[in-house]
Order: sequence, then structure tokens, then C-alpha cells
Amino acid sequence: MKTFLMALAMMIGSGTARAELAAGERAPAFRIDKVLNAPVSKVGSLASLKGKVVFLDFWATWCPPCVASLPHMNKIVQAVKGKPIVIIAVTDEPADTVKEFLKTHPIDAWVGIDLEKNAVNAFKAKSRPDGYLIGKDGKLLARISPSSLKEQDLLDAAAGKFTPRPIEQEETAVQSSADAKTYLELKIASASGKFKMSSGGGKFETQSIPLSNTIAYLWDVEDDQVIVASPAISALNVYLKTSPDNYDQGVELLKSALQSSLGIKVTPEQNEADVYLLTLSTAAGAPRPKPAAPETRLALTSYGGGSMVGTADMDRAARVLWSGMDKPVMNGTGLKGGYEFDMQWKYKDQAELAKLLADQGLVLVPARRTVDFLRVTPVKP
Repeated sequence: MKTFLMALAMMIGSGTARAELAAGERAPAFRIDKVLNAPVSKVGSLASLKGKVVFLDFWATWCPPCVASLPHMNKIVQAVKGKPIVIIAVTDEPADTVKEFLKTHPIDAWVGIDLEKNAVNAFKAKSRPDGYLIGKDGKLLARISPSSLKEQDLLDAAAGKFTPRPIEQEETAVQSSADAKTYLELKIASASGKFKMSSGGGKFETQSIPLSNTIAYLWDVEDDQVIVASPAISALNVYLKTSPDNYDQGVELLKSALQSSLGIKVTPEQNEADVYLLTLSTAAGAPRPKPAAPETRLALTSYGGGSMVGTADMDRAARVLWSGMDKPVMNGTGLKGGYEFDMQWKYKDQAELAKLLADQGLVLVPARRTVDFLRVTPVKP
């Protein structure tokens, strides 16, 4: 069995705070000699960005929390697009290293290559990730971890409404291995044999699961939405263990590690496809789905494999039905809120399922729609 990645562990250190960068004062002078993914090739000075809010996201390809925060940062970049706001992901790694990384980890922000550590040293960014918010007037507003940055922070800064926050710098003390605390473990290995999957309590583990099924689970899509032209490996053993509070972040790290270790890229795409639309019956006197009681927490106690019991909204119901159909199922009911379901049928018996749906005034209608897919491709060397 070939192990691609194992025992990724991170340690928490102690530190003492010393204030050196003052909120409300001018941000330190800096330059970034090379910029990728931007309308400029370099940032000669902060003055060159005058009139714009600037957020500096100090990161590295080797930093798991940095990688985990990328989807969050990309979402923020898209949200503030067209506004006087510039987000720069700054790293002191070589451009070739960063370009290779970007093949599997898209970054929508400007990507600053700070080989001479000019910006890194100016902001005393000794750890990664780290982030600094600078106002349109060039004044330093706050130190914010990229994963904690909010769209509203940037909008408030652009409107001149952001209240500067105290800034503390940390000196991290060296910690003995005996005191180190492991809070994240990942393992990815090739496998064969009987498959198994389990999750819960901050832990996710699979044995001998096909690559396409592993990707479907981690990216939270149906198996049919994953397109793998030539699998890099037939089946995998995957292991993730972290605290329950950090589980979502751990999954993002696992997704990144999977792509890096197997040399693949998982890319969203949309295609036209034959589908079933879950719609309301137009028959006279047809019943209607039973709404869930107000304030009910939506949860299915049993679903999949010919079962849907509990409460769910119609999007969730359509997805459960999809797992047993020969085509994708999409919600076309127009209904909002939660509904009660108590349905059990022979798996993939569409006639029996159609009768159960009819009892609730629901029908599946063939249609043609745009469907989201994930395409898995090898990364070109």
C-alpha cells in the first residue's frame, strides 16, 4: 500500500504580546516586487494603492490553515469585486512554487511574491496565516486572521466606518515536543478490499472507497456529479481527525491534500443534462406536502437506499431522491420551508416511489436543465 500523505500535525505554542504596529497610525511602508493574478506586475509602494482599502493576507503553500482559508477568501474577493478594495495574498516563496500550487488551489486575490520579505518584515509577519487591514488613507486599521475576515469589515473600511482595533504582535516561544499538542491528523493511502466509511465527532475515515465517491463526499455532491476521466488511483484509505469545532476546516485541508498528493485538480463545471423535476401535481384535488411544525429543526432520521423519513426542505428532498434515480433530481416545486416525509420504498423502484410522491401531491417530470458537476483532471507537470 502506498501512502501519499500522513501524520500532518500542528503544534500550538505560547507567546507574549508586544505592541509595535499601532492601529490608526500610518501603515508601514512596503513594496511587493512581483504580483500574479492582477492588473499590475508589482506594488511599488502603499501610495500606489492610494484611495483603496488594502488587505494583506500573509500565507504560504506549506501552511495548512492558510490553505483551508482559501475558499473563504475567494468568496470575499468575489463579494467585493468592483469596489475600491484590493486583497493581496502575500508569500515569500518563489514564483515557480506558487504557480505550481495555483494549479490545484485557485486564488482569486492578487498574489504577491515577496522574496525579499519586504512586506513580511514591515508587518513583522512571523507566523502564517496573518492579515492586516489598511484604510483608503493608508492608515493601519486592524490585524485580522484571514479566516476571520468578514466582507462587512472591508465594506466598512471603504465607507470610512471601520473603527480601528488594537494590534498585538506575538513572539512565539519554542515549545518542547513533550508539551506539543497535536490537533490535526490527516492520512491518505492507496487501498483495496472491503469498503467502509464512518464520520462523527471531528473524525472522518474511509477504507477502500473509490476516488470518485471520496470526492463526492468531501465536496458534498452526489456521486453522479463527479466526472473522473482517468482515475489517478482506484481506491483510497482516508483519515481525518481534529476537534469537532475545527472539522469543517479539517475537511478543507483534506480536500487540498488529496489534490496535491494525487496530482489532480477538482474543477467545477456546468453541463446541460436530462433531469427529473420534483414538482407539485396539477391534478384536480391533489393533496399537498405536509409542512413541518414551526420552529422545527429540519433533520432526516433516515434517508437514502429507498428511505426518506423526517423533516427536510424540498432541495434536500430532491437530493435524497436523486441517489436512487437514473437521472439528477432538481427541486421545481417553488415551496419554501420544511416538510414532513415518511416514505420507504424498494430502492430504485421508480413506480413505487412515484405512488408515494403522488400521495403528497408531488410528481417527477422529465426535463432538461443545467447541472453542476466536478471534473477531476491530472495536473500537467
